[in-house]
Amino acid sequence: MKLKILDWKSFAIGVLLTTTLVLGTGATSSPLIISWDPTQQWEYKTSNTKNIPEGWEPFAYDSNDKFDPLLLRRRIK
Repeated sequence: MKLKILDWKSFAIGVLLTTTLVLGTGATSSPLIISWDPTQQWEYKTSNTKNIPEGWEPFAYDSNDKFDPLLLRRRIK
């Protein structure tokens, strides 16, 4: 079995491309984590999983409730 000799020119090009991709994807102007707003307020209600009103998001499931097992919330402030 014959081993190939490492081509340093190709290796350097690969390292430069990888570095460019990593730095390019990490260089964003906006933060990825948004600060928690302690003054926010939510409105809650339940749903039967078939009719979710517009503007509401599901956030929990109650397996003990056979009629309306899905818990919905909507931010009001």
